[in-house]
Amino acid sequence: MTSEKKNHFPPTLCTWIEGRLDDGTIGRDAINRHVMDSYELPLRIYYLGTSWRTLGEPDDIINGFLADRLDRPNFFAQWKSSGKRLRHWLINALHFYLKEQWRRDRRQDGMSIDQGSREDADYSTFEPSINDRDVDRAWAKSLVASAIQDAQQSCVADGYDDHWRLFMRHHLDGINYRQCADEFGVDAKRCAVMVRTAATRFRAAIQARLLQDGVPEDELPDEVARLQEALK
Repeated sequence: MTSEKKNHFPPTLCTWIEGRLDDGTIGRDAINRHVMDSYELPLRIYYLGTSWRTLGEPDDIINGFLADRLDRPNFFAQWKSSGKRLRHWLINALHFYLKEQWRRDRRQDGMSIDQGSREDADYSTFEPSINDRDVDRAWAKSLVASAIQDAQQSCVADGYDDHWRLFMRHHLDGINYRQCADEFGVDAKRCAVMVRTAATRFRAAIQARLLQDGVPEDELPDEVARLQEALK
């Protein structure tokens, strides 16, 4: 029997990626799935909020972007050295990918990239019609949804199924402790302890997702506050 504490959440995205890259194609596929699951929604909203949304269907654009950038050997090394949050690094990369696609389409149509309407031609002053707050709000919603799944899986893995259900009934459905206690056949004091246990798992999942986005551990409290503000 080992005394090592169970850890259901990866410590940082960099560490996780480095391990997966050693797994070859399977590892690369796992990285791609993780980034798509965590960042597809913010990237989609960013794209749909720009004047470049006519370049193609959102699924085609986002999938093409991820396939192109994530297969570049130095993509995540460059992210790590940039010091940027991963969501901002990805959106910045998407920004340049959209320029590249516009220029490619113009060349294929036999058109000069120096001609055309201001909206199309002046790609050097690419200005999305969506601000960082909107992107952060979309990212925050996606992060919370992912953290809920992570925390639920963590609770189930340790036999805390009822703890998680009580947590959801209390915080999501707004049921008070006495009502929850009656519903689950436990006393109110025990109910409160069970909800706090699940809440601790949820906070850990939120923090793990923030670490995965490149947030330094000592900045977690401030980042959580920004997350809460973005959701308002």
